[in-house]
Amino acid sequence: MKNTKPKINMKYIEEKDTIDIEENVEYIRISNYEIKENIKGIEFNSCIFEKVDFSKVKVEKVDFIDCIFNKCDLSNIDLSERLILRCEFNDCKLIGAKFVSTSLQNLLFHNCLMNYSNFNNSRIKEVEFNNTKLKDSTFIEVNHNKLEFNSCDLENSELFKTKLKDVDLSTSTIEGILVNTNDLRGCYVNSYQATLLIRGFGINIKDE
Repeated sequence: MKNTKPKINMKYIEEKDTIDIEENVEYIRISNYEIKENIKGIEFNSCIFEKVDFSKVKVEKVDFIDCIFNKCDLSNIDLSERLILRCEFNDCKLIGAKFVSTSLQNLLFHNCLMNYSNFNNSRIKEVEFNNTKLKDSTFIEVNHNKLEFNSCDLENSELFKTKLKDVDLSTSTIEGILVNTNDLRGCYVNSYQATLLIRGFGINIKDE
């Protein structure tokens, strides 16, 4: 997607060894850093995180705008009811991440580990998942526009009450997904996936 790139003016980026999380953070690059204090009620804008570990702290009421995450650990992060705008996640761990009722706009998740993630009731606009593991994740009652899954693992994920019209699942693994027949209208699957879905709905296939 053309609009997923973070809009960062690199000439303003400053290398940092630590993060002051008492106020909004902007225009920094930080590498090989473990965040040890809980983060609450701030905004990260135009930041680059390289091998930063967010997994050992509690994150509350935090927005990320125009940020890049490379090889970071954001496992179990709770970004519910927040705004994540024009961000890029590359080779990151987001196991068990919560995006409940979150506004997700113009995002790229590339080669990420996101099993057990929760996107329920989220609002998705131009979000692309590439080569990303989303096993046992939930996408229930998601309102989306331009949602892409490219070579992803959606095994055993739940997609109830999420209309999949125009969503291409043909390159992804969908064994065991839980979905309503009406929500599949207009989506794209390959012939093998079509057979799986038919069998999942209790329909027996009989060839002459």
